[in-house]
Amino acid sequence: MAIKITRDEGQDLTKHDVTGPASEEEMYEALENFYNREPTSFLLWDMSHAEVGHVTPSVLEAFVQRAAMLGAQRKGGRTAVFAPYDLQFGLGRMSETFAELKSTPFEFRVFRSRQHALEWLMADDSS
Repeated sequence: MAIKITRDEGQDLTKHDVTGPASEEEMYEALENFYNREPTSFLLWDMSHAEVGHVTPSVLEAFVQRAAMLGAQRKGGRTAVFAPYDLQFGLGRMSETFAELKSTPFEFRVFRSRQHALEWLMADDSS
C-alpha cells in the first residue's frame, strides 16, 4: 500500500490518498506524521483506491481513539473520508460513529463523493 500525502497551505488542507491494502502501520505512520508537523485544519482521507477487506472494527476503534487523542491540537478542525464503495463507506460510517463516541475535538464525516467531501471541508459555517 502507498499513502500519498499532499499539503495545500493556502487552503489549510492535507490529503492522504490511500492505494492498495491499508496496513495498520502505514495508517498510523501517516496519522502520526500529520500531527508531528503543524497539522492543517482540514484533512481528507481518500480511500477510493484502498483495499480494506481485512480491516476490523477493533482496528478502526483504536485508530479513531489515537486520532482523537492527537487531535486536541486541531480543535474545530475537520476530517473527511472519501469512500465511494460499499465496504469502504460502511467502515467509514463505523469510524464516524467511533469519532462521536470518543468525542473527537474535530468534526469527522464520511462521503461517497470526493467533491462533497471537499465542499464540506471548505464550507464556511460562520454565516
